[in-house]
Formats: sequence, C-alpha cells, structure tokens
Amino acid sequence: MNPTRVAVFIDNSNIYKYLSGLRKIDKKWTCLYDPSKLAKKLAGDRTISAVYFYCTPPPPQMLKTTNGREKYSIQTKYYAEVQKLHGVEVKFGNLQGVGGELKEKNLDTQLTANMISLAAQNAFDVAILVSNDRDYVSALEPTKNIFGKKIEIVYFKGFISNSLLRLADVPRRARRSFFERLNF
Repeated sequence: MNPTRVAVFIDNSNIYKYLSGLRKIDKKWTCLYDPSKLAKKLAGDRTISAVYFYCTPPPPQMLKTTNGREKYSIQTKYYAEVQKLHGVEVKFGNLQGVGGELKEKNLDTQLTANMISLAAQNAFDVAILVSNDRDYVSALEPTKNIFGKKIEIVYFKGFISNSLLRLADVPRRARRSFFERLNF
C-alpha cells in the first residue's frame, strides 16, 4: 500500500446542485451518492486519513407541502445514513434568512478551518477537495504554500474557478463513475 496519507474534503452542498443539473440531462448521475466510495476511488491505493462531508440540513419550510415533505424526508434519511458510514465525518452548516432567501452559513468556514488545522498537525500529505467553489482558495493556499501539502481538486466541467485550478497539483474532472448511489 502507498504510504501517502489522503484527506478528502467533500463540499456536498456545492456539488449537489451540479449533480442535480447533470441528473436532469443524464439519469445515470446520482445525487445521493456514497461519500466513502467516492473517497476510496479518489484515493486509489493511498491511505485515507480522513473523509469530511460538509452539508446543510434541509430547511423546515419544505415541510409545508407534500412534495417538500417527501424531499425533506429523503434528504434527512440520506444524511442519517452518511453519518453511519465508517470513516466519514459529517459536518453540518446552517441556513439563515427568510423564505426563499436562505443562505448557507458556516460550511466554507468549517472546511477551511479543518483543512488548515489538519495540515498544521501533519495529519495528511494530500488534500483532495471535491468542490468548484473558489472560496476555498483561502484554504488551499496555506495548505499548499505554508504546510507543503499536495492539492487535488475534483471539479465539474465548465464550472471550475481558475483560481482553484492554479493551486491544484492534480485537477480531476468529476466522472459519473465516482458517484455510486448510497443504498438506504
């Protein structure tokens, strides 16, 4: 086994919207994927030191309609199953705002703080970020330039920030085969 230690940081709230859009075009894409299997595919023969899954619980407003209640139930069950996965740590953000003007809070901050603090503790050799969000430049720059860690980014074609690509030692376009459905 390759001794390189890999930490995988999955911004589910960011990638869910891309997966949903791709699923409208091609039903073979899955939105409710298994983050453990995703991490294993991305790590290959390297050692996984940590898998972090960042998400936001569904808003209570969804419970006002029949369709919303069904989606709320599915999302809640999905997150409960992800929390049961061995080696996957779920980090919840929160929603703030009113009605349709809800904004996610504390996801980017959690991911950034986790990545930098783990890099400072020498908990991994390679950080794999699964996100298109350019806000993570503030996490990747010190992780790479101060702590000397390698950076891999998994992104969706056509949606990646050039700022992120410049920091990536290995940029990898997301493939449908990366996202296997989590059965629950």
